[in-house]
Amino acid sequence: MAEPLRVIDFGVSSPLRSQTLWHAVAYGVSAGAPATLSFVRPAAPYVCLGYHRNMDEVDTDYCRANGLPVFRRMVGGGPVYLDSNQLFFQICVRVESLPPGRHQAMRTLLEPAVAAFRALGVPAALDAGGEICVEGKKICGHGAGQIEDAVIVCGNLIEQFDHERAARVLAMAEATQREETLALMRRFVGSTPVDPGAFRSTMTASYRDALSLGGREEEGALTGLEHEALVELDERFTSRPWLDGPRPPSVGSVAPRVRQVKVRAGVCTFAVEGHGALVTAGVVDGVLERVHLFDGALNGSRQRAEHALVGVPVNDAARVLSGFGDPGRRLAALLASLEPARL
Repeated sequence: MAEPLRVIDFGVSSPLRSQTLWHAVAYGVSAGAPATLSFVRPAAPYVCLGYHRNMDEVDTDYCRANGLPVFRRMVGGGPVYLDSNQLFFQICVRVESLPPGRHQAMRTLLEPAVAAFRALGVPAALDAGGEICVEGKKICGHGAGQIEDAVIVCGNLIEQFDHERAARVLAMAEATQREETLALMRRFVGSTPVDPGAFRSTMTASYRDALSLGGREEEGALTGLEHEALVELDERFTSRPWLDGPRPPSVGSVAPRVRQVKVRAGVCTFAVEGHGALVTAGVVDGVLERVHLFDGALNGSRQRAEHALVGVPVNDAARVLSGFGDPGRRLAALLASLEPARL
């Protein structure tokens, strides 16, 4: 007989434990515990950063002044704001139970969540970018990763979303980028005020049936090994070396300063500055929106250049800017510094 789906509701937990509990579960599943669906709601707001990302993406001064702890998780993605208006779920399975290939594995672990939303009357869909959306708005932020022999996908029910705080915790030196990031968050991140109890029970049934776990689920608790992992994780996640994470790559003093912020798949903002020039813009599905340019030599042609770029694919921006002489070419060179994978 197939093993049941283990379900653990951690209830309301401290910001630290709302991260370390599900990491401990991953170590347990890797060691042989059954596939596990867990739920947790943070007792207070905080910020969480992906494993490979740099702490300089977070406005740590703002977080410190406002009592917002910052933690680093063991799965990917940029910094995100979390609070008690979000109920988080984590589905964790052994890697051999998933199809090969990251794309198909992610669909396998996200489609039951989509089915649960739809069963609750929310017309959710998994879009081409792998986001759970309703009419283009992301309604469930998610991250994924592999911890030893376990794969885990984390998502959330967003009952209310504080767009202002979510944008404010991000480090952005340029006011124009911050304004555009907030505007795009309001357009492309939405809330889903469904009953959390119904969400938990519907999500449980959906994952149980989709993962063919014998049609059974059982209320579970942490194993002894998971308790031991939890103690170690609590210490690791608050240690200075872990929080600091990887050092940013060393660059020359003349290299452009680049800041790219993802709002959802296909939606981001950027600011890139160097050689006395600056470009900030929003990007939606590869197309520029609300472009801001600065180069002293543009003189009176700045607004004309900005208007010429709106609606242009990022990859075609250099051609448009080349029509504005040397300052246009300087600005085009800045755009070459952007990371295409994050646009």
